[in-house]
Amino acid sequence: MTAIGLEKQSASGWVGRRFYLMMAVFMAVIIIAGFSRTAPDAIMTPPGLPLLLHIHGFVFLSWLVLFVVQPALAVRGSLKLHRKLGWAGAVLATLMVIMGIAATVFAIHTHIVPSFFPKGIFLAMNVLGMAFFAGLVTAAVVKRREGEWHKRLMLCATMLLLGPGLGRLLPMPMFGPAAPLVMYGIIDAILLVGPVVDFVVRKRVHPAYYWGVAAVMLSEVLTGPIGMSPPVQALVKMIAA
Repeated sequence: MTAIGLEKQSASGWVGRRFYLMMAVFMAVIIIAGFSRTAPDAIMTPPGLPLLLHIHGFVFLSWLVLFVVQPALAVRGSLKLHRKLGWAGAVLATLMVIMGIAATVFAIHTHIVPSFFPKGIFLAMNVLGMAFFAGLVTAAVVKRREGEWHKRLMLCATMLLLGPGLGRLLPMPMFGPAAPLVMYGIIDAILLVGPVVDFVVRKRVHPAYYWGVAAVMLSEVLTGPIGMSPPVQALVKMIAA
């Protein structure tokens, strides 16, 4: 094999293994760093967080840990354990959807929605995010024997969880009504790192990214019209009552 061929093989292997571990760690750091700015005070200040939000936090933190552990196992070549943990991940993803929607409804009902998010937008953003997350994770599970599809779909699915952590890191109030757009713009910039690396290293973008990126961006595009629609506004009033 020529030196150029070896170089290409090495670069392709880097994208297939260490890149996804690096992205998983980067995304986990963003989310954990964001929540570390608000969670300690919320927990320590009486009366503290309700049980629902404790469960919600535990489930989401468990997902982040698994999201980092799984590519780490792949890098080590521990694929048997990776596959076993994958089924636990499928159960955990189901709990994530349930707890994500439950926490959203609780926030609206108890009037703790961040002021820079209209409640209808907050509801639509989170419910759509959970719905598209569930769809991408389901697709990743179906494609679990096709590693190139599986890892890209899982990466895109977890991009849908960046918002709450990223929103706590950014000075969201100063963006005013544009706050959701600013947050989405940064998420999309991170989202496109994968396809760009694919194109640079492999000279083509894997089809999984077309589906994954489209799903994430579609959830963003639909948030405004759905969140401001009369049925959702009526639903928000009912929940907040």
